[in-house]
Amino acid sequence: MTFAQIVKNEFNKNKTRTLKELYDALDAHPDVSLSGTILKHRIRSALYGLKKAEKVELVSKATYSVTKNF
Repeated sequence: MTFAQIVKNEFNKNKTRTLKELYDALDAHPDVSLSGTILKHRIRSALYGLKKAEKVELVSKATYSVTKNF
């Protein structure tokens, strides 16, 4: 499973997620071997890609929600 797919699955479980929730969920995920700043960078990068594709939107500070395009 790719890293982007893991992030997408987190949004499938919960339609709105904060960065902290994503950090915690992916840090505990068995398929993710990254940690610390590298993990945070990869999560923010995946969110950036989802925002560019208009699949998620920033709804408040550090909180993202899926759009109808998800």
